[in-house]
Amino acid sequence: MPIPHAAQMNVQATGRHTTERHATERHTPHRFGLPGLAALGLAALFADPAAAQAPPSFQQYPLEQRIFGPGGAIFPDYSHPSEGGITFYTSSAPSGRGAIFAAGTADFNCQQTQVPQITVLSAPPGGKVSINYGRFLATGTDGGATVRCLGQDLKGLVVRYKGRAPSGSAVTLKVTYPFLGAWYVHTVPVGTR
Repeated sequence: MPIPHAAQMNVQATGRHTTERHATERHTPHRFGLPGLAALGLAALFADPAAAQAPPSFQQYPLEQRIFGPGGAIFPDYSHPSEGGITFYTSSAPSGRGAIFAAGTADFNCQQTQVPQITVLSAPPGGKVSINYGRFLATGTDGGATVRCLGQDLKGLVVRYKGRAPSGSAVTLKVTYPFLGAWYVHTVPVGTR
């Protein structure tokens, strides 16, 4: 058997075996390519009569609802509350290992608005304070428009303390809420009595 000329054959080593492909063959991984796929997608779109309907008008589906409301682009599960205003919720006994305090904001429908900022002002030496985003059961408020969400599971910042603390020790926190910049100081006991 004659050996083919190098210009007629391309030999590839793949580790376990060698495959041969003639230089005259073209390897095309996609038969239609990107333009063909786009054409197929457009054909499928226009084949469905429901897809050919015009989108709702701004009268039927206002711009604010398209962005923030049900089915919206940014917050699809958000629903507009019937009353305005937000409330600053806290929890002095959040669930979770080592959790000592939590804070968050919610509207009239108990939907999270913005996350407050928590700063540790003082803590017992030798302990570690961590602040993470999470869920908590609202047990109190720092202020706001309603107390409707007390006793409900909300989202916000949860403060945890890890370590031994002398009897009577406490962690002092400054909680700053968004929009108005209102802030409150909370002293949370961590030492056993």
